[in-house]
Amino acid sequence: MRRDKQIAKLALGTILAAIALVWVAAATGQMSGKTVDGRMEALSAKAPELPAADEKKSGTTWINSPPLTLAALHGKVVMIDFWEYTCINCIRTFPQNKEWYARYKQYGFEIIGVHDPEFEIAYDVDNVKAAVKRYELPYPIVVDDLFTIWKAYKNESWPSRFLIDANGNMRFHLDGEGDDHNFEVAIRRLLIEANPGLKFPASDTIPLPENGPDCKMSPTPEMAVGPWGGHGSLANPNPYHPGETVNYKLPGKVEDGSAVISGRWETDPNGMIFRGKAQEPKEDAERLRMRYHATELYAVVNVTRGKPERLYILQDGKPLTPENKGVDVKIDEQGQSYIDVDSSRMYYVIANPEFSSHELDMVPTAPGIAINSFTFGNKCQRKFPHE
Repeated sequence: MRRDKQIAKLALGTILAAIALVWVAAATGQMSGKTVDGRMEALSAKAPELPAADEKKSGTTWINSPPLTLAALHGKVVMIDFWEYTCINCIRTFPQNKEWYARYKQYGFEIIGVHDPEFEIAYDVDNVKAAVKRYELPYPIVVDDLFTIWKAYKNESWPSRFLIDANGNMRFHLDGEGDDHNFEVAIRRLLIEANPGLKFPASDTIPLPENGPDCKMSPTPEMAVGPWGGHGSLANPNPYHPGETVNYKLPGKVEDGSAVISGRWETDPNGMIFRGKAQEPKEDAERLRMRYHATELYAVVNVTRGKPERLYILQDGKPLTPENKGVDVKIDEQGQSYIDVDSSRMYYVIANPEFSSHELDMVPTAPGIAINSFTFGNKCQRKFPHE
């Protein structure tokens, strides 16, 4: 996701990797040759040093590690990974990051996850700590709430990964998810540069990128529910009234990639906050409605302006079933599907069997719940632990 536009941006790395001139010697587990399009050869700038830990001056707090510096890591190959805990594009990279960390740390490889907030909830260090625990991230994490490191690296997106060689030079950079094949080739090249003669076990082969038809299906782009710098997806007439609570009427139709609301909602920079009365999930209940096309749907939801509450979910006018519900959705004895929103994070809402188009309703049961954004995935992108 690019910070300047706050719109999800899937990397084209999978396609580029498919045409890469990369040679992997299966017999020895080694590699030779160049990564695709000469990116390693084109990039050779000194990596900016990490600031001293100071919540007030640099806005940095460390998790899983004492404060680190690149100077102290001289001789190691370091990956700087910019991420955000509600970002599905980032979450889908965690399994690969953890695999690389387990595989290459013994050879002098280090990962530093740099967390920069997208939403207000992501400035809370405790929320980040909870996410690190939830996703079982084993490597050092630095919370960069003032964007000090982000600015030093001139970064523009989540996720964004920089690879630094043993001499402290930036040698490879990748925006977005995907292109893991070439990134792993780059890791190996830099480890061999730092340790001439290093050989990897023959069993540690580099998997080729997936490029099947499921990977080519383009889901609905990320939807910001709040105004979000003019990129909000709310399609009610005159939709946003910053800081005000307005009574909305549900339009008769909603287009793909748009959302509409009914009832009393407050416009917040981060999303829309439900301000109606406590209600049951009846046909005339106040709600948010949106339309999308994808295999999976994820929503960033929080109750920082209220208290934990139940959010009912309908797809195409019907409750979800075990066949199409996300892992965070529960089904009660009456067959109603819902999420207990008890923390500020991204929730797994929909897991359709196939890539398809649908209308989704979210029915809050009490005031204070805030809906921030929706993101999506195709069938190829669902192959990661849903934690």
